[in-house]
Amino acid sequence: MCGGGGGDGGAAQARADEAARQARIKQGVDNINAQFGKFDNNFYDSRARAFTNFALPQVNDQYKQTSNQLAYSLGRSGLTNSSEAARQAGVLMRDNAMARQQVSEGAAAEAQKARQNVEQQRAELIQQVNMTSDAGLAGQNALRNAAIIQNQANNFSPMANLFQNTTGMLAAANNAGAYTGGPGIDPVKGFFNFGTGQRRNASRVVSSN
Repeated sequence: MCGGGGGDGGAAQARADEAARQARIKQGVDNINAQFGKFDNNFYDSRARAFTNFALPQVNDQYKQTSNQLAYSLGRSGLTNSSEAARQAGVLMRDNAMARQQVSEGAAAEAQKARQNVEQQRAELIQQVNMTSDAGLAGQNALRNAAIIQNQANNFSPMANLFQNTTGMLAAANNAGAYTGGPGIDPVKGFFNFGTGQRRNASRVVSSN
């Protein structure tokens, strides 16, 4: 009479071990999701707002500076109420609208970048727990990584010259020499120099874009 150990060659034990492993993996994934659940739409919206709060004041400062320079240049040229002044003001307004759109797109991009970072780290942690089936370690790693993401500083790049079209016109006025000997814009010091020469044809004050 043959004795046996269940007669299944250990298959039942293997199934039990696998079921236990899957349970640990599920617990590990639950631990990860519990820590990463805080990264909701409010979190991503806050990243977008942070970028907007960083970039919009730069747009406003550049717009104000360029507007003042343009008004000053046109005033000294006697073109304040001219059609040329209206054209240049239109270019400035267009640049301002484009700059604000750039801020809006940049904010959306920062939110998307944050979302991708969160999902990438979540996926990597889930991959780890599938390999190790260590639910406790998964929870610890998720807690650490989530804290790093939450406290990560916003390193935004400064906004470049957003009013190139307008400042380009001012530079063209300087190079063309709207007045003999001045006025013009000092490209180094950034202020206006004035001469006493005779005024040239107003059409030469700026060049068309």
